[in-house]
Amino acid sequence: MEKEFTKALQSCDKCSTFHDLCDCFDATVRPLVENCLCSALLKPVRDHVSPNECNPQVSQLRDVLCNIRGGSDDVWFFLYRTAGSLLSRFTKKRMRNDKCNVSTLAVNVFVLFYGRALPDLSKLCLRWDFLRDEKKNYESDEAYVHSNAAERRKLLMSSVLSVFSERAHRHYFTALWMPCLQHAAEAALHVHILHRMGDVILPYLTNPLVVADYLSGCFASGGLIAVLALHGIFILMLDHGLEYPNYYQQLYTLLTPDSFASRHRYDLFRLLDLSLTSLRVPAYIAAAFAKKVARVATLSPAPVLYFVLPFIRKVLQRHQNCLALIHRSTKEAFVPANDDHEVAHSDAGDRAREAGRLATTLFDGNDPFVPDAPLEESHALHSTLWELTALERHFIPTVPLMVSVFSSPAEDQAPLRYEKTYARLFTSEVTRPISKSQLPTVAYREPGSEDGALLFV
Repeated sequence: MEKEFTKALQSCDKCSTFHDLCDCFDATVRPLVENCLCSALLKPVRDHVSPNECNPQVSQLRDVLCNIRGGSDDVWFFLYRTAGSLLSRFTKKRMRNDKCNVSTLAVNVFVLFYGRALPDLSKLCLRWDFLRDEKKNYESDEAYVHSNAAERRKLLMSSVLSVFSERAHRHYFTALWMPCLQHAAEAALHVHILHRMGDVILPYLTNPLVVADYLSGCFASGGLIAVLALHGIFILMLDHGLEYPNYYQQLYTLLTPDSFASRHRYDLFRLLDLSLTSLRVPAYIAAAFAKKVARVATLSPAPVLYFVLPFIRKVLQRHQNCLALIHRSTKEAFVPANDDHEVAHSDAGDRAREAGRLATTLFDGNDPFVPDAPLEESHALHSTLWELTALERHFIPTVPLMVSVFSSPAEDQAPLRYEKTYARLFTSEVTRPISKSQLPTVAYREPGSEDGALLFV
């Protein structure tokens, strides 16, 4: 494969114009790439299986491309065109091929392009340097100079200017990845694509909002898929103005012991902290998140507490109305303020009576918090963080110390730690320096001969 591909590229080196290069590339390199992308998978894709193992032939082609001497940005540009048109033919015309189907093609395309982002156009590394000279001559041509904006847009995709155009690169990038997203379910690529969505795929699409429906469907499905889709949804909301009214409710449902024990829990923790940073988050939402995180943490691995306890403290510091969760000395009911000033007095009275009933229930020894209810019906503001008292007896000595910090009014400025594991806890303990005054006692006196004889009694 390497020799054939290298020979095909060498034949393209003889070209002197962009159009000759396109024709030569389609005649020599394109058949090799299409044959490789349509090759059968050696093993099916699984969440725990790297796609590289599914088709070593495509993985080998990617290694060959990465090891090309000199520049290869223009080679990748033509590969994007080739793979995008191949996917378009398979999806639109529903081509019948006994050796390859759309899901197999999507997996192979993912293996070839998954780590490839758009190049820096100001520092393009070209294999065919004549493209730069042709671009300068093309831009200085009188026909191009006197053309209007609409005519230049038409010429962009069919001329040498496309190699140096961000718009063209984004166009082919989007044409490649959108069919892969459409067939991600049947190709079992959800986990692998979502894991790279926020950093590798989303920033380089023509319009990132085109993946909003895909990410929303993944986010609403729950489980590991929803945790991985959370990053993309958050980016679309923050940077591209996506409106997602049920965002906090969907995020709230992800707080489960399974997600806290998942290997992707660090992404969930980081985005959970970012989602509750704003002071505009209503108090009942902040209280519900603090309460449920504390409840789930008692059923989760111990390293999770190194994030959970500082996180809860930061939430309480940002939202002063939630301080009743850790200090409620009387049965006085807390009635959250309502932003709607036109609420009838009877409704306000009903809310006050309901809050009083919940406060009485709490002091009778019953927690009114409903973890499985919607956010507005969870009654978290009428509850208390009794989970902190339970954690004061945790087997890890550091945990009671972190709980004791809640009694201090000082603001916590320390950054949150997301990636604590049992391995890191063990390493920190065995490598911690111990002074001579703190050496553990291994024997009360030196063993003598009589002690050795007692072993055989």
